[in-house]
Amino acid sequence: MKECPVCKRQFDDSLNFCTYDGHQLIAVNHVTPPSSPLSQGETDVNSSKGNETKQNGGCLKKILITVIGVVIVLVGLYNYLINSATYLRTEPAAVQVVKGGGSGKVDIDYDGYIWTVNHKPDWIDIEENDNDFKMSVSSNQTGQVREGTVTIQSGKLLAQVIVRQNAYATAIKASTTSVKFGKAGGTKDITIETDGCNWEAEYTNWMTVTKESETELHIKCPSNSDDFRTGTITVKEDNARVIISVRQAGTCNNCHGGGEFTCNACMGTGSTGYGMFYTNCMWCGGRGKTTCSVCGGSGERE
Repeated sequence: MKECPVCKRQFDDSLNFCTYDGHQLIAVNHVTPPSSPLSQGETDVNSSKGNETKQNGGCLKKILITVIGVVIVLVGLYNYLINSATYLRTEPAAVQVVKGGGSGKVDIDYDGYIWTVNHKPDWIDIEENDNDFKMSVSSNQTGQVREGTVTIQSGKLLAQVIVRQNAYATAIKASTTSVKFGKAGGTKDITIETDGCNWEAEYTNWMTVTKESETELHIKCPSNSDDFRTGTITVKEDNARVIISVRQAGTCNNCHGGGEFTCNACMGTGSTGYGMFYTNCMWCGGRGKTTCSVCGGSGERE
């Protein structure tokens, strides 16, 4: 007798292949009652399930092999791209930043395909582009000069940008250094430019000055019913400062509104001379008074 190695059915020695699944028969020594033949239209359930399982296993195996192949190709491609650079440079290689912080662009010069920022200080923000990156540095309020590095990597190549930041303001500018108000008073805004980050304002007490923002100074001046007056506003940070002069119209502070003074040449008599030789005072024209040279006789100053 011969037996199918898959379905284990036995057949006569005259047959060489299984009539159910087509596998080659093998000779056996023992005899097993042959399986009852299937009637027409019946299906061998065990055989069908075995074939289906075998087919599903084959599909999964092919899919798994394909996925592994794709992964291997992608890893190889990535390794090639990341390690293809033969040189890597930054321009500039060092940056000096003011106390108030700021931003700037750093160019990447390399012959590869991929670069990344693998290190930066926490006080620097990076915005990466294709062949450059934007570097934004926050204000330095530590009171000490600070230094850090931004490290760029492409494969095994490294390049650094050294960042140094000042601890002190070096310059302060105002949009104007002279302000005038009428007797009724009013308000004015002045723009402040500085490389610092925390300026303060000192001012004469008859006005009110407030810091609206890091770039704006607001001046409020009350009405003035007294003499013409002047004051100053000093905007400063560390060793940098700018002085703004403030003037407000009022009564002339020289003649106090009179517009005239008693003539010092004739002592108010209007004439000068000796004995019989008297004449009109050449300084006051015989009036005995002279016009205030500061206000021109108006009694007011602007």
